Amino acid sequence: MKPLTPKTCDAIVYGHNCEQSSYTIAKQLGCGKTTVNDILKRFHKTHSLTPKKQTGRPPLLNSPAQQ
Repeated sequence: MKPLTPKTCDAIVYGHNCEQSSYTIAKQLGCGKTTVNDILKRFHKTHSLTPKKQTGRPPLLNSPAQQ
């Protein structure tokens, strides 16, 4: 899944505040209903639209060494 723009995330929250269904918001913005629900869940949980920092093991090689 490609990351959504902040403008799209704002539109999702705005549509939800206008009492539109997840299906209607997804159809208008051209994304999936699950994506809309995930954005709304994150917004209600953290009151922020920024995604969590990705965790995990850092790459073993840096860019010049990979080439």
